[in-house]
Amino acid sequence: MSRRRERTAEPVISVTTAQPGRSEDLDSRIVRYAWMMSVRIVCFVLAVVTPSPWRWMFVVAAVFLPYFAVVLANAHRTTKVSGADPFVPPERPAIGTRHVVVTPPNPDRENDTEK
Repeated sequence: MSRRRERTAEPVISVTTAQPGRSEDLDSRIVRYAWMMSVRIVCFVLAVVTPSPWRWMFVVAAVFLPYFAVVLANAHRTTKVSGADPFVPPERPAIGTRHVVVTPPNPDRENDTEK
């Protein structure tokens, strides 16, 4: 038997505008750094395989790429999200109030009861 209650009439509060967590930010930085270091490995391999004019370009790229990888990995990429809309609960009637329907007197009915 499930202890979970079904809430059909209650509004659901959304947190989709929340900032990403620190762990998600750290994971994205690690992935960016790993991709750049893999490009550096490719540059080393291409420096060994390619002829002389291209070789030196790949060596220079492999030497300076770690600096750019660290700078780009440490750059904050998170965007500032505006604050969430405040939650406004629905209005509820106060205890003890009753909805009374008042109808105006019908002049035709008063004449019928007097006769």
